Amino acid sequence: MASKVAILLLALGHLEVAQSLAKPEPGECLAPTYMTRFSAKLFPEILKLEINREVVVFSPFAVHAMLALIYRASEGETLSEVQRVGEFNQHPVFVALDFERLIKFKEHLPSATLDTRPGVFYNRKLGPVNSRYNEFSKFYFDIDTKPVDMDSGRDMSSWLPFWIKRFDISSQMQAILDNTVEFKGVWKHNFDKINTRKSEFHLGSGETINVAMMHNHEVYGLADLPELDATALELPFKNSATSMLILLPNQLDGLANLEQQLAQPEFDLNRIANRLHRQSVTVGLPWFTLDFFCDLGDPLKKLGLSQVFRNSSKVTKLLEQTVRVDKILHRVYINVSELGTVNSNYSGPVYDQSMPANSKEFVANRPFVFAIRTPNSVLLMGHVKVPWIL
Repeated sequence: MASKVAILLLALGHLEVAQSLAKPEPGECLAPTYMTRFSAKLFPEILKLEINREVVVFSPFAVHAMLALIYRASEGETLSEVQRVGEFNQHPVFVALDFERLIKFKEHLPSATLDTRPGVFYNRKLGPVNSRYNEFSKFYFDIDTKPVDMDSGRDMSSWLPFWIKRFDISSQMQAILDNTVEFKGVWKHNFDKINTRKSEFHLGSGETINVAMMHNHEVYGLADLPELDATALELPFKNSATSMLILLPNQLDGLANLEQQLAQPEFDLNRIANRLHRQSVTVGLPWFTLDFFCDLGDPLKKLGLSQVFRNSSKVTKLLEQTVRVDKILHRVYINVSELGTVNSNYSGPVYDQSMPANSKEFVANRPFVFAIRTPNSVLLMGHVKVPWIL
């Protein structure tokens, strides 16, 4: 691995980095803590979006990878901004190595897959792509940089089919970053359909709706979080180090306060996960499906990323000339049911089977936050305000 990377670094002109590159530990897959810090910063800004406010889910990992690409392609003030916003504290090649290890790690999870479909598109009128940058992008991130015709009505539907009717794409645009993400995972402990039944779910408005509530009784990680006025539950996925961490406010209307608190560094998701204790838990979790899409330009600008979107941009290495990024588009889809985050048709409850009485109870019957994570990285993060309605 190290020798292969060193060869590419030499080809890209990074002699000093290639010479100092150390071999990664066998099986290494943990991401640096800057990835979880970035998640905590971006989440509250995405929550402020007016579009699809009731539905919010994003992939910190996928968005962060896009920033890592721009980090390598930039210089001057643009590079400094990307470095600050992305929490990158090392050479762009080492940042790329972090993401490459995680990408390869997730490819070998048999029962939990993060399907990412990234793309970097630039206006073909600007000339050819920088071949060395394109090699870098493919090698570390498995992303192609493609020339496209951005004139409306031409070939946009072939390279940006989902977005074409949702956001204006003009011939004046220079570069667009796009990443569509879908997570699929099988629970380590399935929820038996026989225990799924109609239950009440309390909305933040005070209204109550009927939802399909799954039930299970197993040994799970559970923690009381009095400083957040919330409870945490971890649901592991089968044959992987991936899990869903659910943060449930103790109050029916406590979601907004919980999300505000999570933006603080002391409430890092890893720290929360470290407080979990395995114990017998009776769980109630609603079915939910989330399909969220947005242009991340405004949330990233609120974090201090501005130069990359301006004519004064110093993204100098993506093409043979300086280029401006006009849009960073992001879409995430997730469907949670009895088997996990996989498609399943609800057939309704068959029996109302009672659960063991001698256990803790965790029933997500009000809006909650969730994160799908590995031991040291956040793959997805979002909230559920309105689950599947019966």
